[in-house]
Amino acid sequence: MNNALPIAILLVEDSPTARFHAQVCLKKGLSGKYSVREADSLASALVALDESKVDLVLLDLNLPDSHGLDTFRKLAHASGNAAIVIISGDTDERTAVSAVRLGAQDYIVKGEDFTPELLGRTVHFAVERNARHLLEKELASVRHDLELADTIQQRLYPRNESQFPNVSLAGRCSSATQNGGDFYDYITRFDGSLMVVIGDVSGHGIGPAMMMVESRAFVRALASTQMTLGEIITQVNRLLADDMQQQLFVTLFVASFNAEGTELSYCSAGHPGYLVKSDGCVVRLETDNPPLGINPKEQFCECCAHQFERGDLLALFTDGISEATCDHQDFLGDRRVVEEVVMGRNLPATRILDSVFMLAQNFNGNAIQHDDRTAVIVKTQSSGC
Repeated sequence: MNNALPIAILLVEDSPTARFHAQVCLKKGLSGKYSVREADSLASALVALDESKVDLVLLDLNLPDSHGLDTFRKLAHASGNAAIVIISGDTDERTAVSAVRLGAQDYIVKGEDFTPELLGRTVHFAVERNARHLLEKELASVRHDLELADTIQQRLYPRNESQFPNVSLAGRCSSATQNGGDFYDYITRFDGSLMVVIGDVSGHGIGPAMMMVESRAFVRALASTQMTLGEIITQVNRLLADDMQQQLFVTLFVASFNAEGTELSYCSAGHPGYLVKSDGCVVRLETDNPPLGINPKEQFCECCAHQFERGDLLALFTDGISEATCDHQDFLGDRRVVEEVVMGRNLPATRILDSVFMLAQNFNGNAIQHDDRTAVIVKTQSSGC
């Protein structure tokens, strides 16, 4: 509780003597600033609550126009997030227990034990407990929303790893937080070609996660048209630049395989890909184009096709893998990730994917994972793949 802000109190009591005694106890018992407004009936209390916000209600259950716990229920419904402390002449413990179960912060019995020290302590504790309760409630709501967003996000990743002729696909995303900014996708286009996409939104948290969903949606929508890869990414960049206002950016790599799975072309937005040939030679696939969302006028083009022959594979991964670190001084690096892929190039795509994630995890050690890790392996169909 911030003592610099006065506690706004509503005292609901029909007895003038009891109101005067409560005011005296508040004056002597409260150490911080406070303000008090009085009401002598439920109706006048409801009017007061409607006119101004209060932090605490001191409530007598038996009023001229309402009695017992029904008084509490009616006032609690109208009090918003205010804490309620009952001050009653009823010594029945069952009433006290029922009131607390209904949400009252405390229950004070009138009489000789009703002292300034008791009331002051009760008011402070009630306001603090209520503030903690409201914060916990808000955090629970946020947690629920994040869990729901994460569930939806997980459903956006491809479920089927191998539906395209002549190639096998394996992809995975391991988020550093509950909602990640990485994504990958497989899309079959109108001409039978296959699009493989990997992207990484800058930053962490719900904002990048939302931009991840938007980026994926734009790519998917435009992939259903007859636009070229370059035209698709150029248009996606314009759309994202309008929304991001240079607050975030997206690195993206899109590969396209013809219907036979024998030719590979690509488009890159600040994100490289690696073509690993069957003999272990590596071709780094990249362009000079920046990430998406920075320059709305940037023009992207589809790069020339490479032969995708038996035993070849395409390795894509985000910097959450290549920048794995246990001390923020030594990072795994692209080179060691590619070397791991080259060494396992004769393994099935899923096994290569496992080895990449294991490499990053082992290099990270016991340190906290600070970035999303995503990788995709595309491999030509051959014996053992």
